[in-house]
Amino acid sequence: MKFIHIADVHWGAQPEKDRSFGRIRENEIKHTFQKVIDYANKQQTDVLLIAGDFFDQRPTKQELREVDYILSGLQNTKTVMIAGNHDHLSTEEEFVKYHWNSEVYLLDGRERNYVYFEELHTTIYGISYWTNQIREAVYDDMKPQDFDEFSILLAHGGDESHIPINKDILKWSGFDYIALGHIHKPEIIFEDLMAYSGSLEPLDRTETGSHGFIEGEISEEKQQIEFVPFAKRMYIQVEVMTTEEMSASEIKDRIETELSYRGKDNIYEVVLTGSIDPEIEIDFDDIKEDYLISDIIYETKSRWDYDQLAEENDLMIQKVAEILKEEPQALTFAMEALSYARER
Repeated sequence: MKFIHIADVHWGAQPEKDRSFGRIRENEIKHTFQKVIDYANKQQTDVLLIAGDFFDQRPTKQELREVDYILSGLQNTKTVMIAGNHDHLSTEEEFVKYHWNSEVYLLDGRERNYVYFEELHTTIYGISYWTNQIREAVYDDMKPQDFDEFSILLAHGGDESHIPINKDILKWSGFDYIALGHIHKPEIIFEDLMAYSGSLEPLDRTETGSHGFIEGEISEEKQQIEFVPFAKRMYIQVEVMTTEEMSASEIKDRIETELSYRGKDNIYEVVLTGSIDPEIEIDFDDIKEDYLISDIIYETKSRWDYDQLAEENDLMIQKVAEILKEEPQALTFAMEALSYARER
Protein backbone atom coordinates (compact mmCIF):
# COMPACT_ATOMS: atom_id res chain seq x y z
CA MET A 1 0.00 0.00 0.00
CA LYS A 2 1.53 3.29 -1.16
CA PHE A 3 0.61 6.58 0.46
CA ILE A 4 1.38 10.28 0.46
CA HIS A 5 1.08 12.15 3.75
CA ILE A 6 0.50 15.90 3.71
CA ALA A 7 -0.69 18.37 6.36
CA ASP A 8 -1.01 22.08 7.06
CA VAL A 9 -1.65 23.10 3.47
CA HIS A 10 -3.56 26.13 4.80
CA TRP A 11 -5.58 26.57 1.63
CA GLY A 12 -6.73 30.18 1.48
CA ALA A 13 -3.84 31.55 3.55
CA GLN A 14 -2.20 34.77 2.40
CA PRO A 15 1.45 34.64 3.47
CA GLU A 16 3.33 37.89 2.83
CA LYS A 17 0.04 39.64 2.04
CA ASP A 18 1.67 42.99 2.82
CA ARG A 19 4.36 42.40 0.21
CA SER A 20 4.10 42.89 -3.54
CA PHE A 21 4.39 39.11 -4.02
CA GLY A 22 1.67 38.22 -1.49
CA ARG A 23 -0.86 37.16 -4.13
CA ILE A 24 1.81 35.05 -5.82
CA ARG A 25 2.34 33.10 -2.60
CA GLU A 26 -1.40 32.59 -2.08
CA ASN A 27 -1.68 31.04 -5.55
CA GLU A 28 1.48 28.95 -5.14
CA ILE A 29 -0.04 27.15 -2.16
CA LYS A 30 -2.86 25.97 -4.42
CA HIS A 31 -0.58 25.21 -7.35
CA THR A 32 1.71 23.03 -5.23
CA PHE A 33 -1.26 21.02 -4.00
CA GLN A 34 -2.33 20.48 -7.62
CA LYS A 35 1.18 19.18 -8.32
CA VAL A 36 0.79 16.68 -5.46
CA ILE A 37 -2.28 15.28 -7.24
CA ASP A 38 -0.29 14.94 -10.47
CA TYR A 39 2.55 13.26 -8.56
CA ALA A 40 0.14 10.81 -6.88
CA ASN A 41 -1.23 9.78 -10.27
CA LYS A 42 2.24 9.29 -11.67
CA GLN A 43 3.33 7.19 -8.67
CA GLN A 44 0.03 5.25 -8.60
CA THR A 45 -0.45 6.16 -4.96
CA ASP A 46 -3.19 4.27 -3.12
CA VAL A 47 -4.05 6.78 -0.39
CA LEU A 48 -3.59 10.50 0.13
CA LEU A 49 -3.46 11.24 3.87
CA ILE A 50 -4.29 14.78 5.04
CA ALA A 51 -3.40 15.24 8.72
CA GLY A 52 -5.40 18.39 9.49
CA ASP A 53 -5.39 22.11 8.68
CA PHE A 54 -5.83 21.59 4.98
CA PHE A 55 -7.80 24.85 5.07
CA ASP A 56 -6.47 27.97 6.74
CA GLN A 57 -9.89 28.49 8.32
CA ARG A 58 -13.25 26.75 8.20
CA PRO A 59 -13.93 26.48 4.45
CA THR A 60 -16.73 27.98 2.42
CA LYS A 61 -18.81 25.88 0.05
CA GLN A 62 -16.95 27.38 -2.89
CA GLU A 63 -13.57 26.41 -1.41
CA LEU A 64 -14.81 22.87 -0.81
CA ARG A 65 -16.04 22.64 -4.41
CA GLU A 66 -12.71 23.88 -5.71
CA VAL A 67 -10.71 21.35 -3.69
CA ASP A 68 -13.22 18.59 -4.52
CA TYR A 69 -12.71 19.29 -8.22
CA ILE A 70 -8.93 19.05 -7.88
CA LEU A 71 -9.18 15.82 -5.87
CA SER A 72 -11.45 14.36 -8.55
CA GLY A 73 -8.35 14.37 -10.74
CA LEU A 74 -6.92 11.49 -8.68
CA GLN A 75 -7.09 8.38 -10.85
CA ASN A 76 -6.68 5.53 -8.34
CA THR A 77 -6.09 7.32 -5.06
CA LYS A 78 -8.45 7.57 -2.10
CA THR A 79 -8.26 10.63 0.18
CA VAL A 80 -8.57 10.34 3.95
CA MET A 81 -8.51 13.51 6.02
CA ILE A 82 -9.10 14.99 9.45
CA ALA A 83 -9.85 18.58 10.42
CA GLY A 84 -7.27 20.43 12.49
CA ASN A 85 -7.49 23.41 14.81
CA HIS A 86 -7.61 25.94 11.94
CA ASP A 87 -10.37 24.22 9.97
CA HIS A 88 -12.14 22.60 12.93
CA LEU A 89 -15.63 21.26 12.41
CA SER A 90 -19.00 22.64 13.46
CA THR A 91 -22.43 21.10 13.01
CA GLU A 92 -23.54 24.22 11.15
CA GLU A 93 -20.52 24.46 8.86
CA GLU A 94 -20.24 23.41 5.21
CA PHE A 95 -17.24 21.17 5.94
CA VAL A 96 -19.42 18.70 7.86
CA LYS A 97 -22.42 18.81 5.52
CA TYR A 98 -20.55 18.81 2.22
CA HIS A 99 -21.10 15.82 -0.07
CA TRP A 100 -17.83 14.96 -1.82
CA ASN A 101 -17.95 13.94 -5.46
CA SER A 102 -14.39 12.64 -5.30
CA GLU A 103 -13.48 9.68 -3.06
CA VAL A 104 -12.86 11.58 0.17
CA TYR A 105 -13.30 10.19 3.67
CA LEU A 106 -13.49 12.75 6.47
CA LEU A 107 -12.79 11.15 9.85
CA ASP A 108 -14.90 13.45 11.96
CA GLY A 109 -14.58 11.46 15.18
CA ARG A 110 -18.36 11.32 15.68
CA GLU A 111 -19.91 9.60 12.69
CA ARG A 112 -16.64 8.03 11.61
CA ASN A 113 -13.24 7.67 13.27
CA TYR A 114 -11.82 5.04 10.93
CA VAL A 115 -12.20 3.76 7.40
CA TYR A 116 -11.32 0.25 6.22
CA PHE A 117 -10.14 -0.45 2.67
CA GLU A 118 -10.51 -4.18 2.10
CA GLU A 119 -8.60 -4.22 -1.18
CA LEU A 120 -5.63 -2.54 0.54
CA HIS A 121 -5.96 -4.57 3.78
CA THR A 122 -5.63 -1.23 5.55
CA THR A 123 -7.55 0.68 8.22
CA ILE A 124 -6.97 4.39 8.72
CA TYR A 125 -7.93 6.03 12.02
CA GLY A 126 -8.31 9.66 13.01
CA ILE A 127 -10.20 12.27 15.04
CA SER A 128 -11.09 15.73 13.80
CA TYR A 129 -11.09 18.88 15.89
CA TRP A 130 -14.52 20.21 16.82
CA THR A 131 -13.00 23.23 18.56
CA ASN A 132 -9.81 25.16 17.96
CA GLN A 133 -8.21 23.86 21.14
CA ILE A 134 -8.05 20.37 22.62
CA ARG A 135 -5.94 19.99 25.76
CA GLU A 136 -6.56 16.27 26.36
CA ALA A 137 -4.00 13.73 25.15
CA VAL A 138 -6.65 11.85 23.18
CA TYR A 139 -4.21 9.77 21.14
CA ASP A 140 -2.66 8.08 24.18
CA ASP A 141 -5.46 5.50 24.32
CA MET A 142 -5.85 4.91 20.58
CA LYS A 143 -4.91 1.47 19.28
CA PRO A 144 -5.69 -0.40 16.05
CA GLN A 145 -8.34 -3.13 16.03
CA ASP A 146 -7.31 -6.79 16.11
CA PHE A 147 -8.68 -7.40 12.61
CA ASP A 148 -6.36 -4.88 10.97
CA GLU A 149 -3.61 -6.14 8.70
CA PHE A 150 -2.14 -2.67 8.20
CA SER A 151 -3.15 0.38 10.23
CA ILE A 152 -2.43 4.10 10.04
CA LEU A 153 -3.29 6.90 12.49
CA LEU A 154 -3.93 10.46 11.34
CA ALA A 155 -3.09 12.81 14.25
CA HIS A 156 -2.97 16.59 14.56
CA GLY A 157 -1.33 18.31 17.48
CA GLY A 158 1.74 18.22 19.66
CA ASP A 159 1.57 21.19 22.03
CA GLU A 160 -0.21 21.96 25.28
CA SER A 161 -3.30 23.52 23.67
CA HIS A 162 -3.56 21.23 20.64
CA ILE A 163 -3.65 17.59 21.75
CA PRO A 164 -0.40 16.93 23.65
CA ILE A 165 1.34 13.97 22.05
CA ASN A 166 3.48 11.49 23.94
CA LYS A 167 5.54 10.16 21.06
CA ASP A 168 6.85 7.16 23.00
CA ILE A 169 3.33 6.00 23.87
CA LEU A 170 2.30 6.32 20.22
CA LYS A 171 5.42 4.49 19.11
CA TRP A 172 4.23 1.35 20.90
CA SER A 173 0.52 1.75 20.14
CA GLY A 174 0.57 -0.81 17.34
CA PHE A 175 -0.03 1.43 14.33
CA ASP A 176 2.11 0.74 11.27
CA TYR A 177 2.41 4.45 10.55
CA ILE A 178 1.44 7.64 12.40
CA ALA A 179 0.90 10.65 10.11
CA LEU A 180 1.26 13.85 12.13
CA GLY A 181 0.14 17.40 11.43
CA HIS A 182 0.20 20.80 13.17
CA ILE A 183 3.96 21.37 13.37
CA HIS A 184 4.99 23.09 10.13
CA LYS A 185 8.58 21.88 10.11
CA PRO A 186 8.91 18.41 8.54
CA GLU A 187 10.43 15.84 10.88
CA ILE A 188 10.71 12.06 10.90
CA ILE A 189 10.21 11.21 14.60
CA PHE A 190 10.80 7.47 14.37
CA GLU A 191 12.25 5.96 11.22
CA ASP A 192 9.58 4.46 8.93
CA LEU A 193 6.96 4.80 11.70
CA MET A 194 6.05 8.38 12.69
CA ALA A 195 6.54 11.77 11.05
CA TYR A 196 5.38 15.34 10.74
CA SER A 197 5.05 16.11 7.05
CA GLY A 198 5.29 19.84 7.78
CA SER A 199 3.47 22.49 5.78
CA LEU A 200 3.39 21.81 2.06
CA GLU A 201 4.62 25.35 1.35
CA PRO A 202 6.43 27.53 3.93
CA LEU A 203 3.95 30.03 5.33
CA ASP A 204 6.18 32.66 6.94
CA ARG A 205 9.82 33.61 7.35
CA THR A 206 10.28 31.41 10.42
CA GLU A 207 9.62 28.29 8.30
CA THR A 208 13.06 28.00 6.77
CA GLY A 209 14.42 24.87 5.11
CA SER A 210 12.77 22.39 2.75
CA HIS A 211 9.02 21.77 2.73
CA GLY A 212 7.02 19.06 1.02
CA PHE A 213 5.41 15.76 2.02
CA ILE A 214 6.05 12.23 3.29
CA GLU A 215 5.86 9.36 0.83
CA GLY A 216 5.63 5.82 2.14
CA GLU A 217 4.86 2.21 1.44
CA ILE A 218 3.63 -0.55 3.75
CA SER A 219 3.54 -4.21 2.76
CA GLU A 220 4.31 -7.62 4.18
CA GLU A 221 7.83 -7.32 2.79
CA LYS A 222 8.72 -3.75 3.81
CA GLN A 223 7.72 -0.57 5.58
CA GLN A 224 9.43 2.67 4.63
CA ILE A 225 8.87 6.42 4.50
CA GLU A 226 10.87 9.33 3.15
CA PHE A 227 10.52 13.10 3.02
CA VAL A 228 10.03 14.51 -0.48
CA PRO A 229 10.98 18.21 -0.94
CA PHE A 230 8.20 19.68 -3.06
CA ALA A 231 7.61 23.35 -2.23
CA LYS A 232 7.96 26.03 -4.85
CA ARG A 233 10.14 28.20 -2.61
CA MET A 234 12.16 28.28 0.59
CA TYR A 235 12.66 31.03 3.12
CA ILE A 236 16.36 31.75 3.45
CA GLN A 237 18.09 34.16 5.81
CA VAL A 238 21.09 35.84 4.21
CA GLU A 239 23.64 37.65 6.36
CA VAL A 240 25.61 40.48 4.73
CA MET A 241 28.59 42.02 6.53
CA THR A 242 29.05 45.78 6.07
CA THR A 243 31.53 48.39 7.28
CA GLU A 244 31.25 52.14 7.87
CA GLU A 245 33.58 52.73 4.93
CA MET A 246 31.16 51.15 2.44
CA SER A 247 28.94 53.32 0.25
CA ALA A 248 25.25 52.66 -0.34
CA SER A 249 26.00 51.27 -3.82
CA GLU A 250 28.67 48.94 -2.48
CA ILE A 251 26.30 47.58 0.17
CA LYS A 252 23.61 46.97 -2.45
CA ASP A 253 26.11 45.23 -4.73
CA ARG A 254 27.15 42.96 -1.89
CA ILE A 255 23.51 42.07 -1.16
CA GLU A 256 22.82 41.33 -4.82
CA THR A 257 25.92 39.13 -5.04
CA GLU A 258 24.80 37.06 -2.06
CA LEU A 259 21.28 36.67 -3.45
CA SER A 260 22.48 35.79 -6.96
CA TYR A 261 24.33 32.77 -5.54
CA ARG A 262 21.03 31.42 -4.24
CA GLY A 263 18.78 32.25 -7.20
CA LYS A 264 15.44 33.96 -7.67
CA ASP A 265 13.16 31.11 -6.62
CA ASN A 266 13.43 31.69 -2.88
CA ILE A 267 12.26 34.31 -0.38
CA TYR A 268 14.97 36.15 1.48
CA GLU A 269 15.35 37.83 4.83
CA VAL A 270 18.46 39.99 4.52
CA VAL A 271 20.31 40.73 7.75
CA LEU A 272 22.93 43.49 7.67
CA THR A 273 25.64 42.99 10.29
CA GLY A 274 28.89 44.72 11.17
CA SER A 275 28.80 48.51 11.09
CA ILE A 276 27.32 51.11 8.78
CA ASP A 277 27.62 54.85 8.28
CA PRO A 278 24.55 56.30 10.09
CA GLU A 279 24.18 58.99 7.43
CA ILE A 280 23.72 56.46 4.61
CA GLU A 281 20.25 56.08 3.16
CA ILE A 282 19.78 53.01 0.95
CA ASP A 283 16.95 52.55 -1.53
CA PHE A 284 16.32 48.82 -1.91
CA ASP A 285 13.44 49.10 -4.40
CA ASP A 286 15.44 47.87 -7.40
CA ILE A 287 16.69 44.81 -5.49
CA LYS A 288 13.12 44.02 -4.40
CA GLU A 289 12.05 44.12 -8.04
CA ASP A 290 14.53 41.33 -8.88
CA TYR A 291 14.22 39.18 -5.73
CA LEU A 292 11.47 38.21 -3.28
CA ILE A 293 12.53 39.87 -0.03
CA SER A 294 10.41 39.48 3.09
CA ASP A 295 12.48 41.88 5.17
CA ILE A 296 15.78 43.74 5.48
CA ILE A 297 16.97 43.81 9.07
CA TYR A 298 19.66 46.07 10.42
CA GLU A 299 21.79 44.42 13.07
CA THR A 300 24.64 46.83 12.44
CA LYS A 301 26.41 48.82 15.10
CA SER A 302 28.09 52.19 14.87
CA ARG A 303 31.60 52.50 16.26
CA TRP A 304 29.86 54.91 18.61
CA ASP A 305 27.68 52.13 20.02
CA TYR A 306 26.42 52.93 23.54
CA ASP A 307 27.47 49.60 25.08
CA GLN A 308 31.05 50.18 23.95
CA LEU A 309 31.12 53.88 24.95
CA ALA A 310 29.81 53.06 28.42
CA GLU A 311 32.98 51.04 28.98
CA GLU A 312 35.29 53.87 27.89
CA ASN A 313 37.72 55.15 30.50
CA ASP A 314 36.66 58.72 29.79
CA LEU A 315 34.12 60.46 32.04
CA MET A 316 32.93 62.92 29.37
CA ILE A 317 32.31 60.15 26.83
CA GLN A 318 30.43 58.14 29.44
CA LYS A 319 28.19 61.09 30.38
CA VAL A 320 27.36 62.01 26.77
CA ALA A 321 26.67 58.33 25.99
CA GLU A 322 24.34 58.06 28.98
CA ILE A 323 22.38 61.19 28.02
CA LEU A 324 21.96 60.15 24.36
CA LYS A 325 21.73 56.35 24.70
CA GLU A 326 18.12 56.32 23.44
CA GLU A 327 19.02 58.44 20.40
CA PRO A 328 21.75 56.58 18.47
CA GLN A 329 21.95 59.04 15.60
CA ALA A 330 22.35 62.02 17.96
CA LEU A 331 24.92 60.03 19.92
CA THR A 332 26.89 59.42 16.73
CA PHE A 333 26.86 63.11 15.81
CA ALA A 334 27.95 64.10 19.34
CA MET A 335 30.80 61.61 19.36
CA GLU A 336 31.95 62.68 15.90
CA ALA A 337 31.95 66.34 17.02
CA LEU A 338 33.81 65.50 20.22
CA SER A 339 36.38 63.44 18.31
CA TYR A 340 36.86 66.24 15.76
CA ALA A 341 37.33 68.86 18.51
CA ARG A 342 39.93 66.77 20.29
CA GLU A 343 41.87 66.11 17.10
CA ARG A 344 42.16 69.88 16.57
